[in-house]
Amino acid sequence: MSIVTICTKQKRFKPSPAGTPAALTAATQADLAAQWIAVTQSLPRTTVAANLYAGRAFGLARDAAMVTAAPLFILSAGLGLVASDTPVPAYGLTVSRSGAESIWSKVIGPFDASRWFAALTKGPHAVGWDKVFSPGSGRVLIALTRPYAVMIAPTLASLPHDDLKRLRIFGAGLSTLLPPTVREAVAPYDDRLDTMMPGTRSDFAQRALLHFAQHIAVVARDQKGDAEAVKCALAPVRAPLRPTRRSGSDADILTLIKARLAPGASASRLLRQLRDEDYIACEQGRFTELFRQAKAEDCAS
Repeated sequence: MSIVTICTKQKRFKPSPAGTPAALTAATQADLAAQWIAVTQSLPRTTVAANLYAGRAFGLARDAAMVTAAPLFILSAGLGLVASDTPVPAYGLTVSRSGAESIWSKVIGPFDASRWFAALTKGPHAVGWDKVFSPGSGRVLIALTRPYAVMIAPTLASLPHDDLKRLRIFGAGLSTLLPPTVREAVAPYDDRLDTMMPGTRSDFAQRALLHFAQHIAVVARDQKGDAEAVKCALAPVRAPLRPTRRSGSDADILTLIKARLAPGASASRLLRQLRDEDYIACEQGRFTELFRQAKAEDCAS
């Protein structure tokens, strides 16, 4: 078995500007890819990939790899497909349209995330899908978000038929984003997973992957058999009732964070309070930035 998950914005090592799109000269996508590959080649290796990324979602994928004694691979918007034991540099790059580390800020002309990823497969840290689908490795479990599904869909579609049958994909709302030949690999997890294994929308894919690794993958089945086993596991479970949450402005959320800010306060715990006690909806990445801002303002006061 092989485990594949996505990289995270949260990293244990902060990159210097030389390891972000700030080091690039504005250019077409193809030229930017060549520049970025040269940048990552020149940066010092800080740690192995498994120790670079942080956050609950990545931790769940690591747990799945440990449970199954499977090699772990990471889909990175900055490095390509990377084995977890590969020495890598500290870097910061996203294919999202916004953010300080967005590659979009340097693109002249159109940008296509799938072509960007294809270019990174030729980078100094990347491996090919043949490494993931090595002979005799069995199922390949991939946890994806919607943006990453779009980014790697063409490379998945090009896999040999026998490899596609070994594929199991985890994530919410992915089927319409994947080619028809890949859709059957999407495991049929839904909101009932939140009752069995609570978490946030941002770690849904990794929670599903871990549940599959712990409870479904212990029996050898084909793709359809695994899908039926997931449905059977979910059948007796009801999805949790979800409270109605209102939107909040940045100023409102900052005020609530500052009211609860104390030594040792964590962003994840305060986000949980915001959602469960104040019934305010806030995306995790947005909340993390506001949490950092609140801490900085508190230190400055």
